[in-house]
Amino acid sequence: MPYTTILLIVCCVVFYYRVGEFEYGSGGWLALLSVALWAVGILALRFGWLGNLLVQAGLFLGLTIWNMTRQKRK
Repeated sequence: MPYTTILLIVCCVVFYYRVGEFEYGSGGWLALLSVALWAVGILALRFGWLGNLLVQAGLFLGLTIWNMTRQKRK
């Protein structure tokens, strides 16, 4: 695995850990989900790093929509 891919994985894990800490109080599960999506994208779907970044952007979009609908209910 190239070093660029490893660096991007680490950056996404740190980003989602921080998002989880800020939004949900615990970022461990969100960081683990990010790593799992990278693993599925690389091993099962054969995405490159650009495809995996799009998957990570989709995760962020999903979390944004989740938070928007959760705020409407309050």
